[in-house]
Amino acid sequence: MDYFGMSVVYILNRYLFRIYYFLYHWYVRGFRKFLNWAINYLEKLDYKFALRINLKNIFQPLFQDYSVIGHVLGFVSRSTRIVVASIIYAAFIVFCAALFLVWALIPIFAIYQIIFNFPN
Repeated sequence: MDYFGMSVVYILNRYLFRIYYFLYHWYVRGFRKFLNWAINYLEKLDYKFALRINLKNIFQPLFQDYSVIGHVLGFVSRSTRIVVASIIYAAFIVFCAALFLVWALIPIFAIYQIIFNFPN
């Protein structure tokens, strides 16, 4: 094989590697970073809303008040916090999924714009 053929093979190899590396960086690494950010933010939300703790202690009274009123108010209060926290978590997860979907479609949209709307 002559030098021209070797250089064409080398350039093609580098071109395909760069495409692969971009796709890996954009989708795999980007998804991992985005997922880490979302999980960290969910942990911060859990620190404020204490969903796990309220689920675990739903039938325990608040402030160690073991009277009937303490049990009822504790259950109602914890149930309300569980419902509100679940709605906020679900909204955040849906928002993150939509945001990631938009972010993942950016390269596809750019390629579409290049192919179909490139000025002649």
